[in-house]
Amino acid sequence: MTILPFEKLTRATQRKKLRSLAFDCLEYHGVIAGDIRLLQFEDNAVYLVEAGDARYVLRMSVRDGRSPQEQCSELEWMESLIAEKAIIAPKPVYARPDRKVSVHARPGWPEAVTTAMFEWIPGKVSPGSLNGRMAEELGRVTAKLHEHAMHYRLPADFSRPEWGHAEIFDHGAAALSPLARERLSAEEQALLAQVREAVRDRLPERTAAEWGLIHADLHRGNLVVTPEGDVAVIDFDDCGLGYYMLDVATVLSSFLRSCKAADYPEFAASYSRGYRSVRDFPPSVGLLNEFLVMRDTIILNFILGSANQAVMEWGPVRAKGILGLMRDYLNTGRYPGYLNLAHIS
Repeated sequence: MTILPFEKLTRATQRKKLRSLAFDCLEYHGVIAGDIRLLQFEDNAVYLVEAGDARYVLRMSVRDGRSPQEQCSELEWMESLIAEKAIIAPKPVYARPDRKVSVHARPGWPEAVTTAMFEWIPGKVSPGSLNGRMAEELGRVTAKLHEHAMHYRLPADFSRPEWGHAEIFDHGAAALSPLARERLSAEEQALLAQVREAVRDRLPERTAAEWGLIHADLHRGNLVVTPEGDVAVIDFDDCGLGYYMLDVATVLSSFLRSCKAADYPEFAASYSRGYRSVRDFPPSVGLLNEFLVMRDTIILNFILGSANQAVMEWGPVRAKGILGLMRDYLNTGRYPGYLNLAHIS
C-alpha cells in the first residue's frame, strides 16, 4: 500500500491525521483530554485542549518547523520571563524536566513532528483595537520584554533564528524560494533588490542597545487582554535575535491595519508613552520607516514561500499591497505607520 506524503493529502485528511497524532502527543505529556479544538493550521497546528477543569495549548510543528533545540531555547526564555514577572506569557508544560518538547515520527510525513505544550491564558484574543490605556500598557509590556532580554544570559546551547538584514532580505523566501520566483514579475524582483539596498544602507550596528532577544511577531493576533485587563503575549515561535525596533514596528504596523486611520496617531502616542515609562527607545527610533519595511518583508517572505492553501486565499492580495507600499517608500523615504516616536508626548 502506497502512503502519500503528508503535503499531497487533502487538507481535510491532513487535519484528520493531525488530530489523531495530537492525542498521542497529549498522552506523552500525561494529559487526558476530554476534547481538543484546532485553533490554527499553517506551519504549525495549534489545538486548544480541554482536560477537566484545566485548559492547555498544544503546538505541533508540521512544516519546516523549528528544531527541538530551537524550541527548547524558546521555552527557556519564556520560563525566565514568567519567573521574573517581566510579562504575562503562557507557561510551558513539560512531560518531565529533561524533556521540554516531544518528537513524533509518522510514515509519509515530511519530517518528525515536534510538539510543545503551554497553559492556556483566558481572555480576549486578537483585539481589533486597544483604547488609550491598553495601548499604553502594551507599550510597557514591549519595553519590559526588551529590558528583560538585555539582561538575559543566553544558555550555552541557545539556538534561535536571527532577524537581521541578511536573514530577512537575502535568505528569505522572496529571494530564494522557487515559488517566489514564479509569483514575482521581473519588475517586482528588481523592486525588492532596490528596497534591500536602501534599507541595508540605513540600519544601525548590532550594539547591545539595538540588538537582542525579541518576540519577532508581536502583532495583535498574538496578544490577549485578560479578564483582569492586563495584556498578555502569546506565540513565541518566531522569537530570536533581532533589532528591538523591529518589535516596535510590528506592533505599530499591526494596529495601523486594524484601526481607523484617524485613530492611529493616538494609539501610537499612547504606546510610545507606555514604552518610555519603562525605558528609552533604542537609538535607532528615528529609523522606524526601515523597520516597518523589514516587518512587511517578513510577511512577504511568509506569503511567497508558502504552499499552504489557506495562506493563498489572502496572501496574493496582501503581497501586491506590500509591493505597492515599497514602491512609494523608494520614492518618498516614508512608509505607512511612521511617526517620530521620540518626540511624541
